[in-house]
Amino acid sequence: MSLNQVASESRLLGWEELEGASLAGAREDGAVLTIGIFDGLHRGHQRILAAAERLAASAGLHRIHIGFDPHPDLLLRGVTPLRLLDPIELEMRFASAGVEQWCDLPFDAEMRDTEWEPFLARLVAATGARSIVLSPESALGRGREGRLERIRSWGATRGIQVHPVAEARAEGAPIRSTAIRAAIAAGELSGAARALGRPHAITALRSPGSLELQVEGDGFALPPAGEYEIRIGAAAHRSGRLPLTGRVARARFDPAEQTLSLDRTATERLPEGSGRLRAALLRRLAGRSGR
Repeated sequence: MSLNQVASESRLLGWEELEGASLAGAREDGAVLTIGIFDGLHRGHQRILAAAERLAASAGLHRIHIGFDPHPDLLLRGVTPLRLLDPIELEMRFASAGVEQWCDLPFDAEMRDTEWEPFLARLVAATGARSIVLSPESALGRGREGRLERIRSWGATRGIQVHPVAEARAEGAPIRSTAIRAAIAAGELSGAARALGRPHAITALRSPGSLELQVEGDGFALPPAGEYEIRIGAAAHRSGRLPLTGRVARARFDPAEQTLSLDRTATERLPEGSGRLRAALLRRLAGRSGR
């Protein structure tokens, strides 16, 4: 599912909405800005958002995040990375991290070829940014030429503070979404959970009375065939709360059919009714392989 298929009052799409009336208050009061593809909201992303939230709270500024849709890899590499979060849960986690509004700008050939300085100048004008929080490896604009030290120098001449945040690490290595996807594909769910700061979860659909959960849509990062301990709960709904709880069950995952076949004893642990569920993948059960 493209994020463009998900709409919310807090989410803006494209330059027209970013430069529209929704951010009039931010332009007047000022904002703290974060920029990047925070598709998995892993611990590194969380660290950046937390630093931005502290700055915004101390100075009474708004909190705005800028991302890109589609993912830049689609244009640059011809493939969209596998999802690490359901789009609705992604939005809810943004909100819980203090982000008031976030905007996905189109990553097309024009965006790819835009110089970093006019890009940043337009962002600052649109959002009222007084501070920008970045990771040390951030790189913006054509050829990724807008790196941290250049952005800091650019901001200093315009009264805009640029705050670098030290990268988060797991098991001695920098946390990267690519490595998390590789860990999930290998069935190393504990390592993925340490980097994400939570178990990796997928959304799935269940028909009434069925013992099978069908993975919802295409594009989720999925583990190999095998038997797993999972935690099943209601999937995220914008009017609800983050789905942090659920009931533990066992299921066999079939990657060919993209189904989770539940143990019969698990049905009594499922949320009432059927429909859209969230399955957090806790661990692969030793000695149990898929068919």
